[in-house]
Amino acid sequence: MVIRSYGNVKTFTIAVPSLESLLIMDSKSGSQVPGDDVGIVVNAPSLKLLNISNRFQWVCSLVHMPKLVIANIKLRDGNSKKLLGCLTSARHLSFCLKKPQMDSYPIGVFTQLVSLKICACSSDWFRLILRQTPKLRVLRFQLQVILIPSLQNISERCFSSTGEVQTQWERPSSVPKCLISSLETVEWIDYKGTEAEKKVLMYLLENSRKLKKMAIRPLKSTILEDRYKMLQEVSSMERISSECRLSFS
Repeated sequence: MVIRSYGNVKTFTIAVPSLESLLIMDSKSGSQVPGDDVGIVVNAPSLKLLNISNRFQWVCSLVHMPKLVIANIKLRDGNSKKLLGCLTSARHLSFCLKKPQMDSYPIGVFTQLVSLKICACSSDWFRLILRQTPKLRVLRFQLQVILIPSLQNISERCFSSTGEVQTQWERPSSVPKCLISSLETVEWIDYKGTEAEKKVLMYLLENSRKLKKMAIRPLKSTILEDRYKMLQEVSSMERISSECRLSFS
């Protein structure tokens, strides 16, 4: 479903019980932005693959998606609360979302999630969602998330038009279960070395008991001197896992 114009439509509804794969993309560029009351309703309980990339104010699902395997979500302006609560069956989840409010986190545990990819502009979501991912094995951060490879020119940018990462980060009040028992790989692509990013890395290294690999890839524009400084900083961080190996490229 590719949306090129909004017109007078207030709600786009997809209701196909047998649908297994769904792409929703807002390709309209320029000044036309949907109003506060314009959104999308998804009623597709058989979905296995879901890709959403748009600027709507709200996107929601009317049903749980128990067969969902892969979900790629990018909401530049919209409220994600009603949607994320229906994605708890996903095994692989990638998203770029605006900073959550305290009451925005959906109720539910991502019991099957093993791979999570988060845009670096959404690091607050990382702190919240880790509490609900007991089987997570792979965690990836990337500033410019390419959610739909065949449509890179539209979807490669993160929701933040300035491309800025989060500037603050708070440690969780308790160590999430996945850090204690399952997380094995952490990858950070387009790493900038900000204070917030360093705090996230330190927390993961200090608490991920099963961690085997920490891979860091700075922004391509990072000069050699800054790369060396980043390498020194990351290398000096304490690691609770004796099996953890650092990769810096």
